[in-house]
Amino acid sequence: MHGHPAGSALMMKKISRTTSTGAVAALIICSVLAPPAPACSIFSLVTEGAVVCGRNLDLDGHFPGEVIVNPGGITKAILPWKGSWPVDYEGEPRTWVSRYGSITFTCYGRDFIESGMNETGLVIAETSLWAVYPPEDGRPGVSCAQWMQYQLDNFSTVQEVLLHLGDLRPDGEGWHYLVTDTSGISAVIEYPSGEPLVIAGDSLRVPALTNTTYRQAYSHIAMDAEFGGDTDIASGSDSYGRFVRMAALMRDYTPEEDGPPVPYAFHVLGEVSCDRTLRSVVFDATRKSVFWRTASNPGVRRLEMASLDLSTGAGVYVIDVEERAPGDVSKSLTAYNVEANRAVVIATRGPGAQGLLDLIAEHPTSVASSRGQD
Repeated sequence: MHGHPAGSALMMKKISRTTSTGAVAALIICSVLAPPAPACSIFSLVTEGAVVCGRNLDLDGHFPGEVIVNPGGITKAILPWKGSWPVDYEGEPRTWVSRYGSITFTCYGRDFIESGMNETGLVIAETSLWAVYPPEDGRPGVSCAQWMQYQLDNFSTVQEVLLHLGDLRPDGEGWHYLVTDTSGISAVIEYPSGEPLVIAGDSLRVPALTNTTYRQAYSHIAMDAEFGGDTDIASGSDSYGRFVRMAALMRDYTPEEDGPPVPYAFHVLGEVSCDRTLRSVVFDATRKSVFWRTASNPGVRRLEMASLDLSTGAGVYVIDVEERAPGDVSKSLTAYNVEANRAVVIATRGPGAQGLLDLIAEHPTSVASSRGQD
């Protein structure tokens, strides 16, 4: 189902639907006003007995990455950050010891991630959205990518994440976030004006994000014909169309008709994919398993936490996100090394001062070496 034209299933349902002139005009207006943002999509599907989360990474060109298996018990510290790069900081940055192991997908190297799940089943993922992060207050900033790893290292529930949003001062990437735990509770975290805006509970009717604010996206549901409106928004490939399409697919899911939740999650991702979709990831929070496929290798690979050593003192292991072997790839994991991490950092960060690239690449082991972990 990967690579289907946007909204193919819903579009087939609507072929016979008569659309009024006013609805056509409304659709044109929505298409013109929709932001031309990157086409990343994430959602959480909660069913009886299962919580699964899906994410598409959509970017132009090639974006290398690694899947990293992180044990618990590693000493870490923030890498002081401002804007797009590390910065000098006079003082002692915040440190912590990871409570939980995790499986993460790198954004630019180990501990700087775009999505992941820890051993308790807490999942966090991001999509692009303009953000205004908290102003400088004496604490160093921390890259949003490392801020995400901090959540997985320390917390097991959405409530804990929300209670500790003041622990660090995120900076850098324009992202917003969807966090989900094994109870099926989710929250959206956005930074529209310098402070975190949390959308949760009854305000989060559809646990999904694309590349507009959650409230903007959700406001389009009532306009769509799938939800009683008179406009065909869901068949569009823009941010609103993808959000409404995910909402409809999640609403309509029944295990009896659609099969197990993990394959269905890949189906949803396929329905909102485009020619820029580089990889699709599904986290099974209930069974603590991670599945992914890439544009160049559509065979689904998986890692199951039950078969991994995430205990304190265990090693850090990695696998290239493009690993060719389908199925369980745990036996293809290799021990983490700094030089391979450096190559990923250089490839994903692009041109930059070599010293700053080295700081990002070497930071995880420069801190962890205090306890002999490399």
